[in-house]
Amino acid sequence: MFKFEAIYLKLHKHLHYIYLLYAIPMVYLAATITPPFQNPDEPNHFLRGEQISRFDIVPVFIRDKEKVSTRSDSIFTDPQIIYPDKGGFAADKGILDAAQVFSPIQFHLKDKISSRLTDSVENIKWGTGIGYKNFGNTVIYPPVVYAMPAMGIVAGKLFHLPVIKTLYLSRILNGIFSITLCFFALLLAKRSNILMFIVLLFPMTVALFASVSQDASIISCAFLLVAIIDNTEFGNKTYAKWQVYAMIILMSIIGIAKPPYVLLTFIFLFLKLDRKTKATGIIVPLLSVLTWFVIDRANFAIKFAPPELRVNAQLQVLHIIHHPFKFIGLFFEFDKQALIACLHSFIGILGWLDLPFSTNYYQIASIILFAGFIIGLSSSWKDHIQLKTGLLICAFITLIAVLTAQYVTWTALEATSLSGMQGRYLLPIFPFIALAVSNVVKYEKFDRLREALFLAILLLPIFTAVTIIEGLINRYYPG
Repeated sequence: MFKFEAIYLKLHKHLHYIYLLYAIPMVYLAATITPPFQNPDEPNHFLRGEQISRFDIVPVFIRDKEKVSTRSDSIFTDPQIIYPDKGGFAADKGILDAAQVFSPIQFHLKDKISSRLTDSVENIKWGTGIGYKNFGNTVIYPPVVYAMPAMGIVAGKLFHLPVIKTLYLSRILNGIFSITLCFFALLLAKRSNILMFIVLLFPMTVALFASVSQDASIISCAFLLVAIIDNTEFGNKTYAKWQVYAMIILMSIIGIAKPPYVLLTFIFLFLKLDRKTKATGIIVPLLSVLTWFVIDRANFAIKFAPPELRVNAQLQVLHIIHHPFKFIGLFFEFDKQALIACLHSFIGILGWLDLPFSTNYYQIASIILFAGFIIGLSSSWKDHIQLKTGLLICAFITLIAVLTAQYVTWTALEATSLSGMQGRYLLPIFPFIALAVSNVVKYEKFDRLREALFLAILLLPIFTAVTIIEGLINRYYPG
């Protein structure tokens, strides 16, 4: 006689293996099908990885004093607008040449990958010369989050691989590392693993894991950090020393990679740790961020934002200080279309955010995500209420910090709306929310609806894989 109970318990217990079954082929296909440099800022991430491969941890910006703009339009004559610094960082000419070949494809939906295009970059090698480019938006990131891409570049240079093949190798290594961390996250997580499973196999997460972006490391570290908390706090266990060390290291990596996320470190206040350990868990990540600011302070001062964005971080901060209530009010102005766009990019808009999927896919994925929340619902919310509250508080203040950082650094001066928010910025915050709202689901409380929802969750990645492959092929390759 068929008993779903046994099937459910077995599948739920081995969710980490099911994740591997899906994630390995999905990330590999995304890494190899996505054309070179067709992920957000991928040329700059690859350039940063190449710097790290040469142990150029804190590169020097070479200023071009002779280069003078001949532009005379209002954008280039507005004294309130900050313009990119003229000059650049030393970079391998092979990356610059290869990236230049593929740059016309960005945002041009009719442009496809042709044999002429691929043939033109096939023989671009490493070490053909040095070029200069201002990629200050990735130079500010620490070396630890580029370890895998850098290893791929070292191997590519060692075995005389072309630049493009080295890019694919670096993507795959970054994917392997991220998948491995998330495998252990799902192995450790007891309550939040279903929600983690859903989001880790969304197109956006898969695409980031299949790129050379530092986002892959940040996301996987955040999921593993929360999984350790899940396993220990809700398993009524005591933290082992290795777990404490791992959490501090993971939180430090997350913080120095994206400073607004360092606020997540305050979760240590709500954990079952002694005061000294809590203090250490907060101070070490904060000091790590501060130390990296000091070490790389010269590059944090490099201006790189396009003038078309009309940004001026210093004046924007002064604007917030002089009009605090006006700024606070922006958080209460809900733009339905902006929220929908953010949800879609959280689920997945690939390429340079120029590869959306069908409305049907986003609707189905949103329903499945909602189903994950339903499965974890419980009539009892009083257990671990302090920790759950802490998780939500940390997620909330970090979200505010991310939105504020985007407003200051990537939003037009004195803009009347919060813009520039992309769904991928929410991925490191998501596991904190997932654990806060999840509860242990005992089978005797598992009704027919939840059975169907759980099966749908396990089947969604198949639909996602087909959607990703079809989307990438239709977007980039001729029919």
